[in-house]
Amino acid sequence: MKIGLNLWVWTSPFNTKRDLPLLGKVKSLGGSVIEFGFEDDATIETQALRRELAAHELGCSIIGLFSPERDLSSEDANSRSRALEYAKRGLDICAEAGAAIFSGSVAGVGGEKRLSASQWQTSIQRAAEGLDQLGQHANKVGVRLGVEVLNRYENNLINTAKQARRLIELVQSPCVGIHLDSFHMNIEEENIAEAIHLAGDKLFHLHGSDSHRGIPGEGHVPWGQVASALQTIRYDGYVVIESFNPEGRLAPLARLWRPLSDSQDTLARQGMTFLRGQLLTGSLD
Repeated sequence: MKIGLNLWVWTSPFNTKRDLPLLGKVKSLGGSVIEFGFEDDATIETQALRRELAAHELGCSIIGLFSPERDLSSEDANSRSRALEYAKRGLDICAEAGAAIFSGSVAGVGGEKRLSASQWQTSIQRAAEGLDQLGQHANKVGVRLGVEVLNRYENNLINTAKQARRLIELVQSPCVGIHLDSFHMNIEEENIAEAIHLAGDKLFHLHGSDSHRGIPGEGHVPWGQVASALQTIRYDGYVVIESFNPEGRLAPLARLWRPLSDSQDTLARQGMTFLRGQLLTGSLD
């Protein structure tokens, strides 16, 4: 298990030339992994990024931003096609840069209507068909793909680990799994530990964020339960803090209206220190 940080804590969109120094900063603050968003206006020089990751001995994950305009579950074939091409490009960038996983909420983002049981099943089937194609591509380039589970205010299709597991069980590729986030789980799951157990060997990625997206340990996520559950399923992937700069452009999207610590550096340093103490004791690291 490796602990890290999404660079959205400081900056957006990712720009290799500007943001490469942040990799050394994450390392100096105790991180083993960096993550950044594959935003439409990101500037990603994959070979320079690969060299810098190797120099600092850092792992890397990339998070995708899906929407109703690129949605694997959509009735609109154009939306599904855009989602496929976007995700394939994300997987390619991962492979070129040496990142291990590309993830995101590939279906249902921004949905505002309640789906009937039959509509839900049809949407899930469409998403599974797209994920099968992406799984083949992921296998080809040697990267894994994670389907992120979001809360009800951001997604109307997949809100729980149980729903995600139902989707993943329809997908043939072993390269496709589940991405859980403790911020979203704190809203949706009846029991966070049971949700992690349910994801089990299909848990490919974890955002270790607290209930307020502030410093992990200062909210009310039950971290002891999280740690125990991760040990039980022998999780050996990344745990990445996802938070946002309150002065940055993504803050309104995340509904973040106030500072969550005295500085973003404090959030990063104390958050990763806390997660190392909670999750790495007796871990598989």
